[in-house]
Amino acid sequence: MNAPTLRAHWFFFVAPLIVVADLHLALTVQGEFNRWLEAGLLLDLMLVVPGLYWLCYRAKGRAAIIKAVALACLGIWVATKLVPEPEQDLLGLMAPLRYLGLAVLLLIEIKLMVAIYRSAFKGDTVEEITAKGGADMPAWAAKLIAMEARFWMRAWTWVKKSWGGR
Repeated sequence: MNAPTLRAHWFFFVAPLIVVADLHLALTVQGEFNRWLEAGLLLDLMLVVPGLYWLCYRAKGRAAIIKAVALACLGIWVATKLVPEPEQDLLGLMAPLRYLGLAVLLLIEIKLMVAIYRSAFKGDTVEEITAKGGADMPAWAAKLIAMEARFWMRAWTWVKKSWGGR
């Protein structure tokens, strides 16, 4: 791997080391979890890994923040799987943050879907619709959603013609 790639995407080399260390810690403790170990796992998975992602890709702006929030929600979920349920003191307090983060991510996705569907029903081309998807969504996903929206628009037109009489 060349140096510019390593320099640009260092997160994918550092984050797995942190996650593997956390997994090793969680699996070797075997029932001797205490609040400090739980706090360490939670700190690594909820703050350090998403923070490193944001530091690596902060030039991408809002898209990097959204993905860091998604990583934080994933980190809380992973921590709930690694820490035995009787020892989940801090995780019980952090669970509402996970659901709040997921709700924010869902609202962002709904906003993107509405923009793409609205654009498709206006009669824009698939390329114009894909451009409106912006940096928050991969181009291939925006293209698939645009094609789906155009399909439903044509289906609705057919239903109106067949049963509406227009």
